[in-house]
Amino acid sequence: RGEGPMYVEGRYTRARGGFGFVATAGEDRERLGGDVFVPRGRERDALHGDLVRVSVRRWDPSAGRSTGSVEEVLDVANRVILGRVESVFVRRRGGAPGYRVVPHDERLPVVEVEGGRPLDAESEGRTALVRVTAAPSARHGLRGVVERVLGDLSDPEVQFLQVALEAGLRIEFEDEVQRAAERLPHDPAPADYAGREDLREVPFVTIDGESARDFDDAVWLEESAGGVLLRVAIADVGHYVRPGSVLDEEARLRGTSTYFPDRAIPMLPERLSNELCSLMPDRDRLVMVAEMRLDAEGARSDVRVFRAVIRSAARLNYTQVAAMLSDDPSIDIEEDRRRHASILPMLQRMQALMRTLYRRRVERGSLDLDLPEALVGLSEEGRATDLRTAMRNDAHRMIEEMMLTANCAVAEFLERRRIPLPYRIHEAPEPLSIEQLNELLRPQGLHVAHEGDVRPRDVQRVLEKLAGHRLERVLSRQVLRSLKQARYDTANAGHFGLGFDCYCHFTSPIRRYPDLLVHRQIGYVLDGEEEGARSLAEVVQGLSDSSSTCERNSMGAERAMLDLKKAEFMLDHLLEEEPATVVGVERFGVFVELERYPVEGLIALDDLPGRFRHDPRTHSLVAARGGRRFRLGDSLLVEAVDASLERRQVRFVLAEDLPARGFRSRGSR
Repeated sequence: RGEGPMYVEGRYTRARGGFGFVATAGEDRERLGGDVFVPRGRERDALHGDLVRVSVRRWDPSAGRSTGSVEEVLDVANRVILGRVESVFVRRRGGAPGYRVVPHDERLPVVEVEGGRPLDAESEGRTALVRVTAAPSARHGLRGVVERVLGDLSDPEVQFLQVALEAGLRIEFEDEVQRAAERLPHDPAPADYAGREDLREVPFVTIDGESARDFDDAVWLEESAGGVLLRVAIADVGHYVRPGSVLDEEARLRGTSTYFPDRAIPMLPERLSNELCSLMPDRDRLVMVAEMRLDAEGARSDVRVFRAVIRSAARLNYTQVAAMLSDDPSIDIEEDRRRHASILPMLQRMQALMRTLYRRRVERGSLDLDLPEALVGLSEEGRATDLRTAMRNDAHRMIEEMMLTANCAVAEFLERRRIPLPYRIHEAPEPLSIEQLNELLRPQGLHVAHEGDVRPRDVQRVLEKLAGHRLERVLSRQVLRSLKQARYDTANAGHFGLGFDCYCHFTSPIRRYPDLLVHRQIGYVLDGEEEGARSLAEVVQGLSDSSSTCERNSMGAERAMLDLKKAEFMLDHLLEEEPATVVGVERFGVFVELERYPVEGLIALDDLPGRFRHDPRTHSLVAARGGRRFRLGDSLLVEAVDASLERRQVRFVLAEDLPARGFRSRGSR
């Protein structure tokens, strides 16, 4: 184009093939249409995860493709690395062995150990924590000193450190942050109630998972003329976490809480997350309330947002509420109904409202992608002993619909007043992604029909046709993968997946920094300082970008830990024949998912019987002789032959084919 290079900043992700990508955000992402591809050899001394400055010399925004070179490392991500100790004999006086550490993350280079904790033969093969002292150069590789020899990767504590450090998560709260939290009271003082509505006599309830420790949302509902009055009360975290404080700075750097099967890394210290800002029953708590009037069709006619003090009437869990709302006449459930007789009618009205809101949302184009999640059962030592699929019930859906309604109401409340906020946006998928999806759908006689820009209803029609299809689970997952990742931005682009024109996150300021930003902007409005809120547009945009990055890192860590735990579980199930479904076909093999356990793994091309070629038109592997094919949805009998904790992968081989299955209805599962 005759123009000079464009310079952007972002996190560098290295692929195992040696090339990499620099993640873009905000205006840079809009200009470039996606991430920047960095060819092998153009990364300079950048390592996986580093924040870098990259020069972009070729880009095609319409195709979402750009190529560049790393010019400067702005922030080193991997100051500490976890890996396996290996001895290396080097030519030195006395012939003493040297050591190196091979990172568990294959995207990082080997570290040459140059000092620190002494290593010996007993250290061989164990996991060590290495602090990097020198970046790679033309004369030497990555260097570091060993700070701790942690043990074997089978140790849950070592697993936690590996995943958290690899993702760059902040594990411990520094002393200054802890002291700031400990100076806070256990309960609000009467002086804190000034300017708040007293709703302590209103029977708000919290409904969460059985093991939840932080209860940041409470709900209340009553019938009103032609509909209902719904109040969603959210912990007023902003009252205690002030802008610029050490608590605020720590929350900003973390961006979100991260949840693993055996523990959580909270965004805020426990004094806040589990005590002062947790809406525990029979304890006074400060909240921000979204009060909404909804008609019989679920349409919102009015919204009021205000500060209040509440006293939760009951701490309920999802299983308990679903049982009380069921027709089950068992003695224990009847006793629960009697114990909560005063609030049971309210819960029943909430169930009816949930069904109305859900129907209204789907009719407006919201995508029903309620894919099951994996739950890990753990031993007392923290090792994976069970894997099952999480079951959602009406209580989950009740809270979800009420939180979605509150988030929309608050976003519109601020937007009407022209207050900058971190919208939760989910942009429409790229036409190229939809065309690739259609290639997968065509063999089933399906496709996403659209004219120009893809609309939620276009995708929803395909999901409706998939309901009950034998490939429903497999293809619904492919639909999800074709969509963009949601993020935060002060420019409202709507939420494609939910079908909302205006949406934000308001309901979890304990565990998400953007929610805290929304609360602060509401506070400016309630205090009559709207101009002050409007002056923060650039600040909110910067924090939206950083929060999106933190969220991606956190989600990546959660997936990594889940994959590791799945591999750990499969170590006890090697060579067991299990029915599985083909969920992916690539040139190098087929991915299968077990039917009994939510575990996915690869049958490598070399492990298939005979020679196969990849047919990109039908997305299948075809035998060179005999016409044998492996396609999406095929039922196979497989055996796990390897489960690697380091790679977090399971390798399968084919046992035998299962008979082809016919059409399965949703109700038969």
